[in-house]
Amino acid sequence: MHETKKRNLIRRLGYGAGYLPDPCFYQFIASFQIVFLTSIVGLSPAAAGTISAVTMLADAVFSLFIGKISDNVRSRFGRRRPFLLATSFAMPLSFAMMFRTVQSGASMAYYLFWGIIFWVAYGAFFVCYVALGADVATDYEDRIILNSYTRLFTLGGGIAGTALPLTAIAFLTGKGLSPSASWAVFTAVLAAFVCLMSLVCWRVTRGCEQKVWEDPEPLNLKGLLLDAKQLLTLRPYLKVVASKIASNFAYTFYTGALVFYIVFVLGIDSTFSSLIYLLANVFSLVLVPFIAGLSLKFGKKAYMVASQLACAAASVVCAVIGVRSKALLIAYMLVYCFGQASFWQLCNTNLYDIADLDEYRFGVRREGNITALQSFINTIFTSIFLKVLTGLLSVSGFVATASSQTASALNMLRVLFLWLPAAGALLAGAFLLTYRVNKADFTLLKEALYRRHQGMEPLPPEEIARIENMFR
Repeated sequence: MHETKKRNLIRRLGYGAGYLPDPCFYQFIASFQIVFLTSIVGLSPAAAGTISAVTMLADAVFSLFIGKISDNVRSRFGRRRPFLLATSFAMPLSFAMMFRTVQSGASMAYYLFWGIIFWVAYGAFFVCYVALGADVATDYEDRIILNSYTRLFTLGGGIAGTALPLTAIAFLTGKGLSPSASWAVFTAVLAAFVCLMSLVCWRVTRGCEQKVWEDPEPLNLKGLLLDAKQLLTLRPYLKVVASKIASNFAYTFYTGALVFYIVFVLGIDSTFSSLIYLLANVFSLVLVPFIAGLSLKFGKKAYMVASQLACAAASVVCAVIGVRSKALLIAYMLVYCFGQASFWQLCNTNLYDIADLDEYRFGVRREGNITALQSFINTIFTSIFLKVLTGLLSVSGFVATASSQTASALNMLRVLFLWLPAAGALLAGAFLLTYRVNKADFTLLKEALYRRHQGMEPLPPEEIARIENMFR
């Protein structure tokens, strides 16, 4: 049935609302958890890094199972949406508990416990959410447009998750609350807001999932390993996963070092980071229609490659010149945000396309496994990156509670904040350069799948060859 413009808009906006846990929770944790654990709770950078790294591993491990489970759910509520509903409550609750101040001998155990609960819920939510996107938008170009809508929510939520926190916490402290109480109040309000928006996504996506006719497979280790083996033979999938690892590499070091760089290298109050995050989200918001338009005009792959390589080159220039003032910091932020905005607005559309490539090659629909495996791999690497970040800070002699830092600590902050994000953007562009999926050949692939489902004659050999070229 033809979709009306109103329903089309509701579908895209409703699905987009479900992306808010990423900017509001993930970006908040990436930007401020180490700051909270070191400056408010009083843990060492090494202990804070251990908490961040270990708890994220729960996401990685559990995501593998939830992907397989959700692929094989057969319910009248769909395969993904039951999990979206449950985690819409579990995720906000555990997030709020992570930012209550516990200063005792049991503090490590407390933050490890609630961190694990959070990352399990977060992993389950996003595996099912991203997998659901392949059904919410089935057309190559509609997927680009759908993810452009999700970016609007990502960037709007980014203000709440990165630009607002330190300013709001300072305001609450000024009103008489203790710093620990201010953190607790702000994170509780943020959690309630995300819970509401997650439920909106759950409601609007009702009826969007494609019908799956295959019998469910049993959940066991052998099946998980077989799925992983098959998916890892798909070269397009490997290239997409590698590009996401590289982009996460850039993001982890940039955002993990930002507040410390502002305070100790530039000598500016930490609340200036709120302005940086605000400008970053506004700039990225302005970029949304341009990214969508250019990727539709010149091709998704061409735009992603060009944007990452341009970002890497400009970041190197900033690193060589040195970022020693507010003006240069803002200029560097704009360079970094251009690359990150371009990548994250379009990267999940590649995963949606992989679901169709996987069905063509192996004859099954397993968006959950595709999402879960890449989430597992990326979380493992991000956990390692966080541990490397805090480890390098500790080795350099960095002390978060000190009023000033040693020369070696300041030099390490420059490497973490300037040089490593540039390397990540360069690697992301390089991996995407080898990605062969394009609109014309993908259209042929969809036609081949349709013919297969209808029992029709296959496409001519020359068109089959074009499809096969995407797997190289």
